[in-house]
Amino acid sequence: MSSIAGKAPSLKLPPQIETARELLLAELGRLLTIETTLAQRVLPKLLGELTDDELTKVVKEHLEQTRSHVGNVQKAFDALGEAPAGKPAYGLDGLRIEHEATAPHVVPGARPAVQVAAAMGTEHYEINAYDAAIRLAEALDEKDVVKVLRRNLEQDVEALEKLGKQAERLAKAAVEDRTYAP
Repeated sequence: MSSIAGKAPSLKLPPQIETARELLLAELGRLLTIETTLAQRVLPKLLGELTDDELTKVVKEHLEQTRSHVGNVQKAFDALGEAPAGKPAYGLDGLRIEHEATAPHVVPGARPAVQVAAAMGTEHYEINAYDAAIRLAEALDEKDVVKVLRRNLEQDVEALEKLGKQAERLAKAAVEDRTYAP
């Protein structure tokens, strides 16, 4: 690649993903990274920050599911005859950075609302990734892959619904508590 501004690179590399199967493998790699990162770092850290008992219960429950999601994504790789390999999940990094930049600037009483919003954002990101991977697997007629990914997707949709109920409860509490309302 040329380091001269305005000059086109002299060497063009071929695309790294050339088939739908390779794209599915890349999506599975991203899902593996997402689930592993959530299970090992993000959700345990969030649990350490939570002060709301009901939200803590929901997040703990989903952490257990997330640990099984890692294994399910690995099963999807196995169904394709491929070794599990993670890929970058830049969206998850962005969500984590956004939460870490926002939470310290919110009064402690309102932090549960910020925390549930961050958890919901993560679930939306996961749901999107599963939806894309499932559609590719269906198009490739990879029924075993679809089966294990759908299991994870269903649990993530359920987790999002539970988090949504917590968000409603916490939003009402925030409105009722005038200590940090305008």
